[in-house]
Amino acid sequence: MPRAADRFAPYEALHGSFSSLDHCAGIPGGFWIEVGGKGDCLRTYSQGLSAADNPTVLVYFTGDVLLKTKEGVRFVGSGYERQSPELIGRDMARWSAQAGSPAIFIARPGMFGSSGDHSQRRELREVMLVDGALDAIKRRYRVSTFILAGQSGGGHIAASLLNRRRDVSAVVLSSALLSVREVTDYWNKRRTVQSASNALYNPIDHLVGIRRDPKPLILVLSDQQDRIVPYATQLTYVRRLQAAGYDPQHIILSAADKSHHALARHGRRAAALIARGEKIDTIRAALAGLSAQPDD
Repeated sequence: MPRAADRFAPYEALHGSFSSLDHCAGIPGGFWIEVGGKGDCLRTYSQGLSAADNPTVLVYFTGDVLLKTKEGVRFVGSGYERQSPELIGRDMARWSAQAGSPAIFIARPGMFGSSGDHSQRRELREVMLVDGALDAIKRRYRVSTFILAGQSGGGHIAASLLNRRRDVSAVVLSSALLSVREVTDYWNKRRTVQSASNALYNPIDHLVGIRRDPKPLILVLSDQQDRIVPYATQLTYVRRLQAAGYDPQHIILSAADKSHHALARHGRRAAALIARGEKIDTIRAALAGLSAQPDD
């Protein structure tokens, strides 16, 4: 149970971790969620929540930390063990201040203090666990609507929740994994070890679940040179939304990292501006200006 400045252990992200109802009760921001008779403790890091009603709350989902080499060898990204509850709390405090609304970081199963197995990411159970956590947050803090932001694999979660919930007023998907089979096929052609996608939840296949009255604001942030989640797969999602009668805002940006993939801060900035009621032209201009600035 990392606290304050304690660092997160890569071992748990690599091999999974377990919890119990009693153990979860002692975890700061912990919510015990059961799916299919099996429970996990999802840890949250919140800032700005009121003791009374919270009309709009921002929620952030980070990308994957469990990665693979071309040969299929698993490893945890080096940035993971530099993170701590204290640092995540500071990030959420800044985000909440930018937005003028409460902000919550929900740790996906198996990472950043949540129990579970991160190697089972993108399966329906991961989506259902996070969906259950949002239900619990909504009840406890009397939330009316959520603005979701997700980076890369976290974008997969945000898009999946968009398909399932009626209380999502806006979603920002940055460098997001939205067409799972298309991305899997792309990487299978380039890797020695093949991955299967038939057991994974594919957000692009379930757009019929997105609410229509009123339609949510959907922003898709992409770098056309993305080397992790190919731009073409993000464009497929945008076009599928358009065909289904939605009006996604597809914003092309320039990520500063060598993989042209790191658009997390753009996503959070966009969500903060949405919470403040800014128009889409203002948001586009702000994100373009952010691309010209060095990373934090």
